[in-house]
Amino acid sequence: MTVELNTRQFGPVIIDEGKIITLPKGMPGFSDARRFIILDHEDIHPFYSFQCVDDEKLAFIIMDPFLFKADYAVDVDSTVLEMNWNMEETDDMFLYVIINATDPDPRKMTANLMGPLLINIKRNEGVQMMVGDRGYANKYLIFNGNDKEKAG
Repeated sequence: MTVELNTRQFGPVIIDEGKIITLPKGMPGFSDARRFIILDHEDIHPFYSFQCVDDEKLAFIIMDPFLFKADYAVDVDSTVLEMNWNMEETDDMFLYVIINATDPDPRKMTANLMGPLLINIKRNEGVQMMVGDRGYANKYLIFNGNDKEKAG
């Protein structure tokens, strides 16, 4: 079954209800937003829109962190157990980070490496993890970035 969403970024889009990702724990600061869809649009690739289904005005830009930080490492084991997912499903899990692109200068675009999203596409579930033990920044410059170059 399909549903039409009137997205802020792309206008009306038709989505497959079977691809809606539920975040049982919500997201910090957005407790009522629990259902999302990942929109892949060629105009913004390699970025994706993490569009809220419950609030059409709410969307986050997300990205694969390994595209700009190859050594990014987070321990997902405890999160997988907490979510009651099987460790054998790791091929069906994808890690994304939320991108902050509020400055018109794309060189100032940052990623939240402290709060990655772990998505299990087999179960259509996700969770925003909190990674505080690795010294990652919540505003990591994705262009020319390294851990010493933190924005604001």
